[in-house]
Amino acid sequence: MFSRKLIKRWEAFLRKGHEKMTIMFIPHNEKKIFNFQISKFIISFFIILFFIVVSASLMAFIKHNQIKNEEKESIKKYNNVRAQLHKFQELSSEIESLMDDIKPQVEKIYTLSTGTDDPESIWLTLPVDPEEQTSLKNQHVPSQIEDLKEIRKNLSNAANTMKTVKVFLDERRKVANGTPSMFPNNGHITSLFGWRRSPFGFGRDFHYGIDIAADHGTPIKATAKGIVVFAGWSGGYGNMIRVKHDYGYETIYAHCSRLNVSKDQTVERGDVVGFVGQTGSSTGNHCHYEIRMSNTAVNPYPYMSPVW
Repeated sequence: MFSRKLIKRWEAFLRKGHEKMTIMFIPHNEKKIFNFQISKFIISFFIILFFIVVSASLMAFIKHNQIKNEEKESIKKYNNVRAQLHKFQELSSEIESLMDDIKPQVEKIYTLSTGTDDPESIWLTLPVDPEEQTSLKNQHVPSQIEDLKEIRKNLSNAANTMKTVKVFLDERRKVANGTPSMFPNNGHITSLFGWRRSPFGFGRDFHYGIDIAADHGTPIKATAKGIVVFAGWSGGYGNMIRVKHDYGYETIYAHCSRLNVSKDQTVERGDVVGFVGQTGSSTGNHCHYEIRMSNTAVNPYPYMSPVW
């Protein structure tokens, strides 16, 4: 029954579609009337074709506008990229110019810190990664990339040089901090190291240090980092402080009115260890300052200029 109904409907559709319609064209000048017949199928075909053409044209128009908008956006991005590349080129040139200015200074510092006669050796070319070089060639990168690679190499070498200099300066700082290298107190020198007329009127004697006269109570500072090995009364030295330093040095601060440290105490360069006085064998307020190397007194004067 279903098949019969379907067949009947199909036959009815075909009959309906094959029905003829007459289309007439009647001219106003009373000429012959033109007419023709056409089936509903053909009319439907042309109507469907019309809508397909209109839809396709509309889609093409929309697609065309979309492509134009994308093209405008691409041009805008391209112009932005060109502007950025121009800035990038200017920045690369500035960095390269700065690197050229820094190079002589780095070479000078490297020469002073290492004592080498060949500072150019720090700019030796670093090994090139073959894969990276091939990748850059395949990508057709701009020449500024090569400039940046050169700058990166120079900066890397400069950084390594700075590390070398830092190690040298750290060691130099340790030596400076462990070596007596300053005046122990403010004042003026009244007696130098060596033979002199005895201040007590008994001919000549050998003076093992330097006397620095100052007001009573003037602070006396440690001239280098060290450990206090003696702090107390020591005969003619009066109140005395003895500090042991690195590299075999010892310093003595005598005739103090008062002590500010105790035995086995660690002191830093510039720490107050005592105060000026005239205890012991002294004719006035002053600090008797000695430097000993392996328990042998040396002239303190060359050590009394700051070296750091």
